[in-house]
Amino acid sequence: MVETLDSLPVDPNVLQKMYLESQQQHALKDQQLLDLKKELESKEQSLQARDATIEQLLEQLALLRSKRFQSQSEQLKHIQGQLFDEAELEAEIREVEAALAQIQTAKPDQGNESATVKKDKPRRKPLPAKLRRVEVEIDVSPEEKQMMGDDWVLIGYEESEQLAVQQRQFYVKRYKRAKYVRKEDAASDEHASCGIKVAPAPAVILPRALADASLLADVLTNKYVDAVSFYRTDKALQRDGIDIGYSTLCQWPLQLVEQLKPLQALMMEGLQTSSLWHLDETTLQVLQEPGREAQQKSYLWAIRAGPPAKPIVLFHYHPRRNYAALKSWLTPALSGFEGVIVSDEHKPYNRLTAEHPSIQGHGGCWAHCRRKFTDAAKGRKDNSEPHKVLGLIAILYRLEIGISHLQSDARTAARAELVAPQLEKIKLYLDKLAPKYPRTNLMQKAIYYALNNWGKLTAFLDHPVMPLDNNPIERAIRPFTLGRRNWLFSGSPRGASASAFIYSLVETAKANGWEPRAYLQTLFEKYPEAKNDEERRALLPMNLEPEVEAR
Repeated sequence: MVETLDSLPVDPNVLQKMYLESQQQHALKDQQLLDLKKELESKEQSLQARDATIEQLLEQLALLRSKRFQSQSEQLKHIQGQLFDEAELEAEIREVEAALAQIQTAKPDQGNESATVKKDKPRRKPLPAKLRRVEVEIDVSPEEKQMMGDDWVLIGYEESEQLAVQQRQFYVKRYKRAKYVRKEDAASDEHASCGIKVAPAPAVILPRALADASLLADVLTNKYVDAVSFYRTDKALQRDGIDIGYSTLCQWPLQLVEQLKPLQALMMEGLQTSSLWHLDETTLQVLQEPGREAQQKSYLWAIRAGPPAKPIVLFHYHPRRNYAALKSWLTPALSGFEGVIVSDEHKPYNRLTAEHPSIQGHGGCWAHCRRKFTDAAKGRKDNSEPHKVLGLIAILYRLEIGISHLQSDARTAARAELVAPQLEKIKLYLDKLAPKYPRTNLMQKAIYYALNNWGKLTAFLDHPVMPLDNNPIERAIRPFTLGRRNWLFSGSPRGASASAFIYSLVETAKANGWEPRAYLQTLFEKYPEAKNDEERRALLPMNLEPEVEAR
C-alpha cells in the first residue's frame, strides 16, 4: 500500500529507517527476480538440449526404421559389410528406442505426414521371344462339341502364355580319340605298339579337371553373379546325383586364375588408354592371413576405366586400405595414364593425385553427398531444409543430363553457363544452414561433408570427361557386397585374389553387354587355343563381340 504525504511521520530518524527498509525490500525483490531469470534461462537451455537430443534420436530412429522396413539401395555406412546386418540393425533400433523412452515423455504419434504417392499399376513384361514355345491346344469337351452340332465353326484361339521350366540336364562328354596303326604292323602284335598314331587330346582350360567349360562357367556364375556359395552349389549337385565335392569346387577358381594370369596384365594395360578412372574400395574378411586374426578386415580395391564403349572393371585384394596398397596396385598403369579420377573422400586417393602429375583432376561424388542429405531427410516433412537441399541437387543432375550429349569444350562451356550457377545456389544455401544445426545432427554432418569436399565436388566443371558421381564403380561393387553376405569370407589370400580377378572378368563382361555365363563359357572354350598376347587380348570382354543369345 502506498502511503500519502500526510500519513508520513515527521521525525527524520523514523523516515530514514523507513527508507532503509524500503531499499532492502527492493534489493531483495531484485535478487529474487534475478534468481528467477537465471532459473528460467537454465530451464530453457535444458529444454533446448532435451529437444535437440529428442530430435536427434527421432531422426536416427526414423533412419534406422527406414533402412529396416523399406526397400533401399543404400546401406548404413557404419554397419556396411558386417556379417549379420539385420540382427545388428534390429539391436541398434532397440537401443535408440530405449534411449528415446528415457528422455522423452509420452507424445502422441505424429503419423506419416508425407504425401501418399500413387503408384502406377504394374504391367507384366512379355516373355523373351527367343524361348522355345510349346503349344498346348485346349478344346471344349466332346460332349459339349456334340451338343453344339454343326452350327458352330472354329474361328481361332484365345492365347495366353505361362513360363515353364524343365529340370536342367547334365550330360557327359566322352572323348574318343581315334587310334591308327600301319597295316603291316597290325599283322604282327610284336611291333603294333610302335606304330600307333592317336588323335591329339582336346585343348581344354583345365586338362585334369572333371568339369567341362560349360560346367565351370555354370559353377562360377552361381557364386560370382548369383551369390550362391560353393557349399550350396555342392548340395544342389548332390541332389542331382553328382558328387564332385566342396573342396574340388573351391579349387577350380584357383586353377582357372592360374591359367588366366596373362589376362590380368592385359586388363591392367587397358587402364592406361583411359582418360577417366573411377576408384573405390570395400571390405572383405579373409581367413588364414599370415600374422593377422581372422576377424580383421581386408579390402577389395576396385577401378572402372577404359573408353566409354569398352569399359574395364578391375578388382584387387589387399589386406590394407592405405596409400601403399593403392599405389602398389596401380603403379603399372600409372606410368602411361593421363586423365582424371573420381573417388570418395578417402585420403589415399588425395595423395595419389598429389604425387602423380599425370592425374590432371580429382572429382568427388555427388551421390555420396546426396545420400547423406537423404539420411537427414528421413522422418522430416517434404518442405524441410534437407528436402530443399535434395531438390537443389536434383536440379543439378537434370541440368547435367540435359548437356550429356555434348563433348569436350562444348560441354565445359555449357557447364559454366548452366551448371555453375546452380552449384553457387547450393553453396550459398549450405553456408546459410551450417550454423543452425548442432554437431551431432545428421543434417550438420551432411552439410559439412559437402562444404569440406566442395573443391572435388565442383572439379567436373573444368574437365568435360568427369561425371558428377562415382556410381559406375559402385554399381560394379554391389554384386560383390551381395555375395559377401551369403558366403561371408574368403578362406585364404590366394582365394581372395582369385575371387577378385573372376569378379573383374564378370563385371567387365556385364559392362560390355555380355551375359556373364555365356562369356565365361566362351572364354574357357577359346582360351586354350590362344598362343600369344594378341590372341588373348582378343578374348577380353571389351574386344569380343557379345553373343546375340545367351547360352
